[in-house]
Amino acid sequence: MRTNLEILSDAWTSLKGQRLLAIGTFVVYVAVLGAVAFANYSVAGLTALLTDSAIVALNTSTLLQVLWAGAFDLGLTTFALNLSRRTNASFEDIFSGFNRWKTATWTYIVCLVRILLWTLLLIIPGIIKSLAYALTFFILSDNPQFSAGQAIARSEELMYGHKWKLFLLFLWVALLMVLSIFTLFIGLLWIAPWIYTAIAKFYDEVKADWEQRQAPIQE
Repeated sequence: MRTNLEILSDAWTSLKGQRLLAIGTFVVYVAVLGAVAFANYSVAGLTALLTDSAIVALNTSTLLQVLWAGAFDLGLTTFALNLSRRTNASFEDIFSGFNRWKTATWTYIVCLVRILLWTLLLIIPGIIKSLAYALTFFILSDNPQFSAGQAIARSEELMYGHKWKLFLLFLWVALLMVLSIFTLFIGLLWIAPWIYTAIAKFYDEVKADWEQRQAPIQE
């Protein structure tokens, strides 16, 4: 497999000729998420006033987030994969997850609950499971016939032996985001699409490695 630096370099190259589309789509994506989150918190705040209960308001906010987060995650991964593979990425990709809203939402819930349960045991197991499930929505995008359980199980299979590599890639991501401070976060317009495209490249790398491991040994 290639190094993380090679993956990042390839991701940057893949955005050539698609950078304006990527930046524009990510700006709209963040704006839409911001609007939805604002509506979410507004409803939660109103609930708190009507019920005089912070717990009820928190539960309402969490429920509302669950209703849209999975679909947007699936849409974003689809867009990132299309950018990475240069397969006619389009602005509409970020909303494509709503075509499979039920599966995307259930996948989000299952991943969230499992990670929370592992985190309740200890922080480290929670982090490990987060890395193990990191490719779930990429798999779901590639395999529309998969259920939530199948996508999560496949993610764990693909990530076998690659969790540390993904963790190090996330450290590069964190460094890039820190460096964006010096551009007053304007650099995020270029960094955000680059990051997601790099993760899509990583997915294709470990997918190829997994497929090679599954291939029958030739005598």
